Amino acid sequence: MTHTWLDQLPDLPLSALRDGFMSALQQTPLLLEAEPGAGKSTLAPLWALAQVAEGRQVILVQPRILAAQALAVRLAQLLGEACGERVGYQVPYDSRVSSRTQLLVATPGVLLQRLLANPELGDVGCVMLDEIHERSVNQDLLWALLQEVQILRDDVQLVVMSATPDPALQQQIHHRLFAPGRCFPVSVHYQPPKALGSGQFSQEEKLPAQLLRALANHGDWQTRCVLVFLPGWREIDDCAMALHDAYPSVQLFRLHSQVAAQEQRNALDPAQGPRVILATNIAETSLTIADVTLVIDSGLARRVDYEQRTGLSRLRTARISMASAEQRRGRAGRVQAGQCIRLWSQDQPLAAADLPEIRATDYLPLALRIAHWGSPAQSLPWLEPPNRLALQFAQQQLQLMGLLDVQGMITDAGRCVSELGTHPRVAALLLNQQQQVARPLLLLALALHFDWPAEQDLVSWLDSAGRERARNRQWQVQCKRWLNVLALVEVERELVAVDALALARAFNDRIGYRQESGRYRVNSGISVQASCDSDWAVFPLISPKAKGHSGIGLPLVLNREQQRQFSQCDTRLEFKQQRWQMGTAWRMGGVLIDEQWQPLPASDIPRALLQQVREHIQQKGWDSLRWPANAQRLLQRARLVASSGLLVLPALDEEYLIANLDDWLLPFLTAQTQLDQLPWQAALEFYLGYDNVQNIAALLPEAIELPSGRRVTVEFSSEGQPQVAAKLQEFFGCEQLQLAQGRIPLKIHLLSPNGSPLAVTANLQTFWQQAYPDVRKEMRGRYPRHPWPENPLEHQATALTKKKLAQQPSTRAN
Repeated sequence: MTHTWLDQLPDLPLSALRDGFMSALQQTPLLLEAEPGAGKSTLAPLWALAQVAEGRQVILVQPRILAAQALAVRLAQLLGEACGERVGYQVPYDSRVSSRTQLLVATPGVLLQRLLANPELGDVGCVMLDEIHERSVNQDLLWALLQEVQILRDDVQLVVMSATPDPALQQQIHHRLFAPGRCFPVSVHYQPPKALGSGQFSQEEKLPAQLLRALANHGDWQTRCVLVFLPGWREIDDCAMALHDAYPSVQLFRLHSQVAAQEQRNALDPAQGPRVILATNIAETSLTIADVTLVIDSGLARRVDYEQRTGLSRLRTARISMASAEQRRGRAGRVQAGQCIRLWSQDQPLAAADLPEIRATDYLPLALRIAHWGSPAQSLPWLEPPNRLALQFAQQQLQLMGLLDVQGMITDAGRCVSELGTHPRVAALLLNQQQQVARPLLLLALALHFDWPAEQDLVSWLDSAGRERARNRQWQVQCKRWLNVLALVEVERELVAVDALALARAFNDRIGYRQESGRYRVNSGISVQASCDSDWAVFPLISPKAKGHSGIGLPLVLNREQQRQFSQCDTRLEFKQQRWQMGTAWRMGGVLIDEQWQPLPASDIPRALLQQVREHIQQKGWDSLRWPANAQRLLQRARLVASSGLLVLPALDEEYLIANLDDWLLPFLTAQTQLDQLPWQAALEFYLGYDNVQNIAALLPEAIELPSGRRVTVEFSSEGQPQVAAKLQEFFGCEQLQLAQGRIPLKIHLLSPNGSPLAVTANLQTFWQQAYPDVRKEMRGRYPRHPWPENPLEHQATALTKKKLAQQPSTRAN
């Protein structure tokens, strides 16, 4: 099919790669690296659309809602159509699609839900992941799952696009295209905040004042399009008020999820002319505002920090990375030379790049999606694998909620979570309802889903949530979706009728026990201030505070069976009463609910010990294992002999040894084995094999004889190089001291008579010729009782003083 519109697309730096891109699509995954301004988000999706098979879709994934909507509108305009025809979008609570839509722009969560419902993506011909460098956890998961889709369907095309791709991504993808960008020069100026006042009463200039001062220093700003980067809605609102008061006639737009869609569209439209756009980092990438020539950057962003230990999220304002600062600067140079004013000091250090979200995120949604997909987490081709312990803890939580079974497989209720489109905690709360759902509990679920700001107490919080639902279309859509999927009817009921036990199942890690102070302690160890009057309480909302935490809680009355049911279970192996026993403890709210010990049969002990070793490695790392010195040296010697090409040995890298503990360590574990005395030496010798151990000993012995006749252990430096240390006199008469006939370098530490270092060498001959005369000159007066001959090669090697040496029958003349 001929697509005449292809030749009418804008001429951008990427245009020259059209034929190469079309050709590369026949063998994907493909990494498209394109600098800002190259046109990757504009051209590549339309090129993919031109070649996709009849009846198949191209899905373009954009990480942000506004960017997805704006890009879909832009691509549709390039085809001369309205959005929703051949090009459409689908984002949370909004979509423009039709039966004609072949190019769909979607957010990562939307595609994840579609993928879990249809793992083969049978109606999709090409998936494109844009801005992959942002490394959200949903982007990382999509990339891992889509690679498995390509195994199921080798005809699906997979394109990954980025301006600054992750090095790990470059290692995984062999087919790459690169396009330079188009960015005019952008000068950078720094304007740090002024100090107001003096002494202990001094304060920093506020952001609105900083912004007004930056504008005042650029007299022509009212004739330009100015893009201002601010951390969040509060700062946008404050700066908008300050600008309106100072310059009432200036055209002002805001880019934020709380702003009406029309205002957001106007902000992006160059036809609006000179204007000021106040935005968060939503405008950092993806969104193109072509006529921006002045950027004012606060250098701040609002981030959600998730604490794995407590399970709490904390919203904080933080410095952006240098990568983000450069992205923001580049917004000013799309059509002509521009300027960027940074509202911080030039000396302010910035991190090179933002950390991937998978390192600090709530693992409950991730663990449930992985279980829904069905492949073990460790088998997926991650850019960076999730933390094992955090993932295991999340799986335990999901099991207590009934979303995973005891084998870790997803249940029918777990599959339903995807249809509900909410967090597993909220889903678990709703899934416990039968036919009817009380209005207070439904409002509680909505408040949690939309992160509704907490009030002083539960009644006030739910009242404000009720008012928000009455006016907010998104709340209404979400509520209707839940009721339809679960076939529930909303009923009026008093607040006290909220099912506290249903909350306990969904928030079992947030059940607290009241302490003497009146605060409640939960399993993570934190204490929560709440206005409850019961021994037990469950906290669906906990707000982190600088000096403690406060929460909205509901009283709980739990019998012994329920206490154990909602407790977190922990098992450990311990040597008690002269035998190995497995202990199981149930804890909740910092209280030990129950504990049981059971002797292990001798046949079960080896594997239980091995599991303890694995958990130790996961928590503290391989290097924390207490290997005997001999076993440690054997491993170092074996690795050195193998890396030097002297022997072909089994794999000895840390990753392989850990993964195969069952093969080489397990056979040597018995009922008498102690965890602090594991048989590392015997296990490693067995793994290497008898012949190899003997050959290692011959090539690189554990101890060698010095010229003085004394045997010393061959130690290893931190870099893994073999070394020996002895008094300088013990090497007299020796020009070379070698290992494996000189094929392995030996580092020799030459010591003074009192054991302090004199020199380090790998070549004694060179040392005697070049360095020894100066050493002799300095040392002979300090240690006159020890031999310092002019010609060390003709003197007997010894550790003795001259007097004791003279008493030996083999002594040669000095």
